[in-house]
Amino acid sequence: MGKPLPSGTGAVIPQPVAAPALEVTPRSVGGEAKSPFELNRRYESRVNHAPDYSWLTGQLFFVHADGGLWVLRYAPLWQEDRHGGSVVLARDLNMENYHEGDLVTVRGEILSEKSSAFLGGPLYRAKTIELIEQGSK
Repeated sequence: MGKPLPSGTGAVIPQPVAAPALEVTPRSVGGEAKSPFELNRRYESRVNHAPDYSWLTGQLFFVHADGGLWVLRYAPLWQEDRHGGSVVLARDLNMENYHEGDLVTVRGEILSEKSSAFLGGPLYRAKTIELIEQGSK
C-alpha cells in the first residue's frame, strides 16, 4: 500500500510498483546458453579467411531482419577479428540452393563496413559460393 499523507486526511500517496525484470536468454542447448550465431562445433576448425578477406569459409545463418539477410560466420565468437568474425552477404548472390547451417566458401570483397541498420558486420559481395558441407536440417 501507500503511505498516509502527513495532514491526516486519510488520503494515500501511491507507491511505484516495480515491474518484474525481463530476462533475455539465448537458446539453450543441453543446458548451455548458445548464441544464435554460434558456429556448429564440427565447423570450428574448418572456418577461416584470407588475410585480405578475398575468400571466407564459414557457416551460413539466415536473419529475418531487413527483408531477410544471409550472414556468414567465418570465425568463432571467442576469436578476435577486425570484422567480428562475420559478414552480411550482399543480396545479389543467388542463395536458392543453400540453407542455414551450411558450410560454404565465398570469394569476393568487402563493400562497406556497415551492412544493415539491424546487423553489425560488413557487407560482403561474393562473386562465387561453393558448398563445402551441408548443414543439419
